[in-house]
Amino acid sequence: MPEIIRSPITHHVNITLLGQSYQVPCQPEEQVLLMEAVALLNQQLEATRAGGRTMGKERAALMVAINLAADLQRARQELQARDDQLNAVAARLRRLVDMGKGAE
Repeated sequence: MPEIIRSPITHHVNITLLGQSYQVPCQPEEQVLLMEAVALLNQQLEATRAGGRTMGKERAALMVAINLAADLQRARQELQARDDQLNAVAARLRRLVDMGKGAE
């Protein structure tokens, strides 16, 4: 579990990835999000390294980064598609309301 270090000026979170410790500056309101991201990254790194193939830490980190970036891109595309659908529905509703006003 990441350790939170607080100072009057800056908040830092101590994290460990693949046995290497890092101190990451973070806004107080983003600490939970950062800790969740670290947990996800550690989970993915462990799964990648446990996959049977022998690979170095840097290669494992790169593979996880590529997979997470692809997941992010898919999520962005899905979000854009939903935005497009909502905009189409909103436009249709506006047309229907306008037609209803014209019938009054």
